Amino acid sequence: MQRSCRSNHDRIKHEELKRLVTYLSTVPSEDVCKRGFTVIMDMRGSRWELIKPLLKTLQEACSQICVALIIKPDNFWQKQKTNFGSSKFSFETSLVSVEGLAKLVDPSQLTEDFEGSLDYNHDEWMDLRVALEEFICSAAHLLARLEELQELLCKKDFPLDVEGSRRLIEDHTLLRKKVLKAPVEELDQEGQRLLQCIRSSDGFSGRNCISGSADFQSLVPKVASLLDKLHSTRQHLHQSWSSRKLKLDQCFQLRLYEQDAEKMFDWVSHNKEVFLQNHTEIGVGYQHAVELLTQHNHFAMNSMVSIGDTTQHHNIWPGQTRSRNATTSGPPFLISPRSN
Repeated sequence: MQRSCRSNHDRIKHEELKRLVTYLSTVPSEDVCKRGFTVIMDMRGSRWELIKPLLKTLQEACSQICVALIIKPDNFWQKQKTNFGSSKFSFETSLVSVEGLAKLVDPSQLTEDFEGSLDYNHDEWMDLRVALEEFICSAAHLLARLEELQELLCKKDFPLDVEGSRRLIEDHTLLRKKVLKAPVEELDQEGQRLLQCIRSSDGFSGRNCISGSADFQSLVPKVASLLDKLHSTRQHLHQSWSSRKLKLDQCFQLRLYEQDAEKMFDWVSHNKEVFLQNHTEIGVGYQHAVELLTQHNHFAMNSMVSIGDTTQHHNIWPGQTRSRNATTSGPPFLISPRSN
């Protein structure tokens, strides 16, 4: 594994260079990281006193470096040689010329800048790498949002009144819209495009073919796994939403039944008092007694109809009840008992 430092490193801040080296050390596959890295520091056109600070930065940023090959700076022989051994670096250091690199590194792993044959296009590498990083970041962010929605759907609390149930059903409907708006399909298209680019012989932007390198090939399982997880998480969300919706509708009908039953109890209590206060006559004659008996029978029949309706609605499965509000989706509402 080779990484090259160009001559503009003297214009890069220490922390920025450290982050860059740390990031580059995470790019190769796990197998490559286990073998360790060879870093080529191209010091041509740079100052000699910058070498040791750069070596310290490399040591702080990456523990997998095995060898640092330093291409000699200009006017090297006019400078005083530095004792690298006294710095106690965790990797070997060696001063070499461009011509001598081929003796230490396979020319097929060196670019044209170092008289090698490695086919490498930096713009191509950057375009594909940035696209992959953006996709992975977007997919991870969307998965986190979907998991937050999943937590909301797993709540088991239910309201204690009709209005609270209605509001919760409305909120639940809005939640479904958020699930439907999740850009899973857009990310799927982008992920499939990246996978196609890595697996095919064509370059990412058509300029060169570096997408087939081991670094990019090692990302294929990760991209494919993210795509599978996005689809499975969304599917699970749809199932959870439907299950929660059914329970909320049942809760709404229960609260509505409780409300209607309470109204019926109030009606019975009120009319009982009215009956006891007003229906005290027994008739002064036959015809009068018949009229009073007819009124009494009507009152008794209306009372039994109200009680029967409430009992019937209580025993019917929610999906079989008639709807009080035709615009409401899901299991319809109960019809509250009424009496003439």
